[in-house]
Amino acid sequence: MKLIYSIVILLLLLAGEVTAQNKNTARKLFQQGKYEEAKPMFQKLLKKYPQNSEYNYWYAVCCYETGDSVDILPMLEFAASRKISNAFRYLGNYYLDMFDYPKAISCYDDFLDLTKDDSLRIEYEKRYSHVKKLNRMVMNCENICIVDSFVVSKSELFSVYNIGRDAGIVATQADFFDDASLNGNIYCSERGMDICFSDVEDDGVLKLYRNTKVGDEWGRAKPVEGFDTKGNDDYPFMLSDGVTLYFASDGEGSIGGYDLFVTRLDTESGRFLRPDNLGMPFNSTANDYMLAINEVANLGWFATDRNQPEGSVCVYLFVPNKGTVKYDESLGFEVLLSRARINSIADTQNDEEVIRKAAQQYAILLYDASQGGNKNDFLFVVDDDHDYTRLSDFVSEAAREMFVEWRKRRIAQENNIALLERKRDEYASATTLEKEAMREEILALERDVEEEQEALVLMERHIRRLEQEELYKIGI
Repeated sequence: MKLIYSIVILLLLLAGEVTAQNKNTARKLFQQGKYEEAKPMFQKLLKKYPQNSEYNYWYAVCCYETGDSVDILPMLEFAASRKISNAFRYLGNYYLDMFDYPKAISCYDDFLDLTKDDSLRIEYEKRYSHVKKLNRMVMNCENICIVDSFVVSKSELFSVYNIGRDAGIVATQADFFDDASLNGNIYCSERGMDICFSDVEDDGVLKLYRNTKVGDEWGRAKPVEGFDTKGNDDYPFMLSDGVTLYFASDGEGSIGGYDLFVTRLDTESGRFLRPDNLGMPFNSTANDYMLAINEVANLGWFATDRNQPEGSVCVYLFVPNKGTVKYDESLGFEVLLSRARINSIADTQNDEEVIRKAAQQYAILLYDASQGGNKNDFLFVVDDDHDYTRLSDFVSEAAREMFVEWRKRRIAQENNIALLERKRDEYASATTLEKEAMREEILALERDVEEEQEALVLMERHIRRLEQEELYKIGI
């Protein structure tokens, strides 16, 4: 009996020694970052000792680091419940990958409270701040109406930017100047006299430059001054006011890859102000770039490679807001996250009339492009000496803004007039019963057209007066 007892004790000791050796070997591999080799060892140990918090943590981390599809959440949560500090770190990483920023913040907060590793503390304090920024962006997501999207190869990016000549030209420098040796991208104003483009510096970083045509020749390019993102700046676009500049940068302030920023020119100093990140849904942790706006058509475009295969981009066509319009935070994080990530275009389309007008304006731009772009020109007579054909012709900012609104309303008025004519034609061939049903609709439409025509005439006169007053002030 004593012999059997001794043998059992010996076997248990040997088993314990083997387990300890396996644990030490696996742990050494783990510390060396050899997760693939350590993973099957920890899997066996965990199977044998499922309530061991360390084995839960080590195996979960090996699975996470090797991209294993094993559900690691219960293991990490169990390890965290036993106050293993690094379990909170990986829980935070897990939730960050799942875009669950509130939970990631909570886990990183716990990790920073528990960890004694100074190097990890520095790294994760930065990550903690980054995730808090992402969370704020989600909660402050802008409510924009997305009309359509186009997936193209990145090399064909500008083929879907049918922005119209009113908005200028966006292109690669190589295409714009017909010179394959040139790098970067370019924006040219609607008059063709001003450009903003990116070019490679001596250190290999892309920076923005501006230039103006003097006669038939371009002058000397000058760098865009006033800020330094400490990264690549590219994809410029300037509004017709000559002051508001959009661009993409992967430098400071970016939440990942290229982000879209806006800055404004201080006309007195000739320097641009500190750029502001446009936030979500324009930006993501992927690359987001090339925002362009046609102010007359009230349409905008921006590109992103989020959720796209390598080499492809998605270009979104959207309706710009007048000012920033945010979603109500009461919608909750999950809904706001979906909007921020643009999980569904349909979810952004809450006004059928806005969609109808946007689609109509885009159809006009496409038609004009097919006709060579001349349809985008306009003629606005200010007085005997001033005929305007571009938004940049206006010297009065108030007159320019009012003209943009006037032109949009005039296009809508033309559409209503065409609709009225169709209704009248239908009325002429309708039965007596049908005419009775149509009469009130036609009368209401006639009143609307008449009232709008009077308003447009008054608005046109006001635009001329504002512009003439400004011209008089500057002596033109």
